[in-house]
Amino acid sequence: MSTLPVEEIDFLVIGSGPAGQKGAIQASKSGKRVVVIEGWETGGSSLWTATIPSKALREAVLDLTNFSTKSFYANQSMLPHTSEISISDLNFRVSWVKEHLKDTLSRQLKKNRIEVVKGFAKFTDPHEIAVYENDKKIRIFKAEKVLLCPGSKPRIPSSVSFDGTKICNSTQLLNLDRIPKSMIVIGAGVIGSEYASMFCILGSKVTLVDKANRMLPFLDREICSHLQISLEENNLRFLPKKEYESITVIGEEVLVTFKDGSEERAEVVLVAAGRTANVDCLEIDQAGLYLGKNGYIEVNDKYQTKVPHIYAAGDVIGGPNLSSTGQIQGRLAALHACGGSKKGFSSIFPFGIYTIPEISYIGRTEEELKAEGILYEVGRAYFYEVSRSVITGNEFGLCKIIFDPKNLEILGAHIIGRGASELIHIAQLAISFKAKIDYFVEEVFNFPTFAEMYRIAALNGINKLKIPKVLRDGNL
Repeated sequence: MSTLPVEEIDFLVIGSGPAGQKGAIQASKSGKRVVVIEGWETGGSSLWTATIPSKALREAVLDLTNFSTKSFYANQSMLPHTSEISISDLNFRVSWVKEHLKDTLSRQLKKNRIEVVKGFAKFTDPHEIAVYENDKKIRIFKAEKVLLCPGSKPRIPSSVSFDGTKICNSTQLLNLDRIPKSMIVIGAGVIGSEYASMFCILGSKVTLVDKANRMLPFLDREICSHLQISLEENNLRFLPKKEYESITVIGEEVLVTFKDGSEERAEVVLVAAGRTANVDCLEIDQAGLYLGKNGYIEVNDKYQTKVPHIYAAGDVIGGPNLSSTGQIQGRLAALHACGGSKKGFSSIFPFGIYTIPEISYIGRTEEELKAEGILYEVGRAYFYEVSRSVITGNEFGLCKIIFDPKNLEILGAHIIGRGASELIHIAQLAISFKAKIDYFVEEVFNFPTFAEMYRIAALNGINKLKIPKVLRDGNL
């Protein structure tokens, strides 16, 4: 019986998602021999079942429904009817995007002399990792440094019998063979809210349910109110303060019974119960690792685990669970592991939520500042005030800038509306370079542009400082 040789390498990365990609490339740039082990396809779950396909689906929905031009046409018959849009139309777009990005990523890794080994990694000791394909051991690596980036997977409640057709998690939903006429989404977090908004635009009768009293409770309350109003105008129904008791397939429908005794029925139920660290097959205990109390691998500010030569980044270490932050974490982990920069993670960064309409924010919310007793003022610009928004048919939306009324320091920015996740970077740069809110008043913006809303919001906020509070409360 032949024995596989142990291959000694400098740097081993488990997972080729955003954190793994950037960590591997940084280690290679540092002169290390790098191997990436991927149990899925190159790109990991981010590319194949999570971030990229959900965002590609969203763009397909917006394009195929001509959603952005609806405000121009009183005669809705001039627009495509949702019944004319097939699941094949949507899947074609999503598949094309995934394959294209896979090819791009594969070229990048190859260009950086990084070998990608397809198979499932398992620790045999802190430095040694075996790779399996169909339960057969195919490679053994001994690595000086290891970067764990296996990502996350949908959390599967034990009380739910998922079948991938009528009762789905977020991964299974992408494999539906039809656009359902009705859908119940359980969980009004980011994933649940994003998919709920997409399917209601496609014409599904969507009921979104959550045990909290509002959607996305971490959001600025005013922004959240605008989101809920927009979704309800597109026939989404939100049921707050409800917890499910049971989910049962009855004939062609799914019956959801709630703890308050009420019931709802739909063709499909999506259970968006969050995500969990994807470490089941890794046998991390063989490396001296374990999941912390929060269900994720614990790391220090350099992304080292309790075993110093093993690093971890991305979703496997828990929040904020963003592809954008995972990329930075992976790169910083590799820099430290390779003896490079000791720079830490940025203390302020934007969040993007790809509902329809889109939301993005950076910094503090009004609720946080109120709770801490911090004085603040708010400047607002509504999308209907921005010429570019009217021209493009995107009059729904709000940009609000929260600032210190004494020194004009920008404390936070929150946007809901078209292009929010792009526009927020203007606020990010202003905060990073410590620009005051009057910067947006003094500088010249191209006209007409979406970015002009910063000037409108800044003027709105600064003008409030010059009028009595009794008039300001009237939202003048």
